[in-house]
Amino acid sequence: MAIGVIWNPPIDQQAYDAISERVFGSATEKGLRLHAAGEGDGAWRIIEVWDSREGLQRFIREDLAAAVEEVSGGQAPTPEPEVVFDIHNQGP
Repeated sequence: MAIGVIWNPPIDQQAYDAISERVFGSATEKGLRLHAAGEGDGAWRIIEVWDSREGLQRFIREDLAAAVEEVSGGQAPTPEPEVVFDIHNQGP
């Protein structure tokens, strides 16, 4: 079942861009269907749709953790989603 994911990572645009550059290919291979990101209220917000929780978890474990470690020089923890929910309806 597809899932929706909301992230509120403690990063700036430079870190977001550097991490994204390293992980987008593997994310789509693991089931990322939609990714939207931007700054709101002084913080980065990311909204995603994934094919499954398992794909998201593999992505975090295998790809995101390494990219965050590389970009932050080991100073930042791997971000975790703020909210994960089952998709009931996706449109248009």
